[in-house]
Amino acid sequence: MRNMLKTLIYSKLFLLLLLVTNPYLTNSSELVEIELPKEVIKDFQSGNVENVYSKFDSSVAKILPPHRLAPIWSQLIANYGEFIGFGLQDTTSKGDNLIINTDLDYEKAIMNFMLSVNKQTNRISGIYFSEQEKKNIGSEIEKPLPTYIDTTKFQEEDIVIKDIFDLKGKLTLPKSQTNKIVFVLVHGSGPNDMDGTLGENKFLKNLAWGLSSIGFSTIRYNKITKRHGQKLVEKNPGMTQSDEYDNSIKGAIEFVRTTPKLKDFNIFLVGHSQGASAITSFSSNNEIKGLILLAGTPRKLYDLYTEQLEYIFNIDGIVRPSERTIIEEHKNKIGYYKNYKKGIIEKDSLPMNLSIEYLRYLDDFNPISNLKESEKPILILNCGHDYQVTKTDFDIWKSNLSSKSNVTLKYLDKLNHIFAETETMAVPADYQKYTPISNILFDEVLHWINSNYKDLYEN
Repeated sequence: MRNMLKTLIYSKLFLLLLLVTNPYLTNSSELVEIELPKEVIKDFQSGNVENVYSKFDSSVAKILPPHRLAPIWSQLIANYGEFIGFGLQDTTSKGDNLIINTDLDYEKAIMNFMLSVNKQTNRISGIYFSEQEKKNIGSEIEKPLPTYIDTTKFQEEDIVIKDIFDLKGKLTLPKSQTNKIVFVLVHGSGPNDMDGTLGENKFLKNLAWGLSSIGFSTIRYNKITKRHGQKLVEKNPGMTQSDEYDNSIKGAIEFVRTTPKLKDFNIFLVGHSQGASAITSFSSNNEIKGLILLAGTPRKLYDLYTEQLEYIFNIDGIVRPSERTIIEEHKNKIGYYKNYKKGIIEKDSLPMNLSIEYLRYLDDFNPISNLKESEKPILILNCGHDYQVTKTDFDIWKSNLSSKSNVTLKYLDKLNHIFAETETMAVPADYQKYTPISNILFDEVLHWINSNYKDLYEN
């Protein structure tokens, strides 16, 4: 799973960057000092990472020593093409910090470069790169479509899903409608776009097009935290996983029921990663016909995060002191949270930079119990080459749910977290390469539908 609410399936580099700041911070209209971000980017360009490192406060310096800064610029160029120049820039204040957002214009995308600067010390207390917008330069056309996708068999239209804020989305409809099934695709953690963009991959778009090629309608939409994260936090400082997921899913259900050509369709939820756990909240909802959990976990996110850090930092066989520090600090934060009673929370003391409300919601949230109480058909698919959600998670699902006749569990040995085939256990860099979903996933979904819902093919 990605850095829950951030990006655990980005590269090792981006994971480290995301550890030191909050991805929901967005822009305001305040005047800013424009030079610091430009100075930092120019240092990256020239390879002068020691100069970047000298601007960090102690907490960031521990996480991002020079040897971790060195590959940043080359990775950005490799992923997004030639750097063209600087775009819009503005700031907002957050406690003791000034948050400076700067648009970076690359050949293939517009990136947001965020610096958090302590107003007392003028040192960098957070640094974050995020993709704002992919440019339409025909790169997708150049990539070969998987054999299971046939764009002549479906059409796609823009839609709006209602949440606290309107969310742009896509509806794909088979041109030859032989069933009344619509799949609502639910994102994993982090501020995802409607396509589930990750490096060169678009997991949710690939999934939607694959499903529509074999006759099923799909709905996908921008996650509320993609464009409205800061506004959501300002509106509800104690937001939880429910605020992040449930209202959007309800909006998708409402869209189906109020759209004439869909109103009598059967709705299935398909959740990926954290979204797989989140959709279990709807396991007894009368509007939902069934659930598909892709690479989901029944465990606590902060425990998974510990395992992911240990795996990522040991890929090269060496866990450096700075990396060991990150792991130990994360474990200490878990301990602080578990022993926290009430009162003032020490700054930056909670795991994964989550709020106390979010963590407590997750502790009370039990996807196993949700599924045990449901009689709806449920398909659970986990993957053998997935380092974010491992066989431990599948074994927990299996030990608790295998006795239920309505639950189908499958472990797909050679697939990774985005259901692409890999020869060995995945590493973060794998997700920066174009690796479309394996047709095994669509075979499993189609077999499950045929086994449980043959009657739905009768219009």
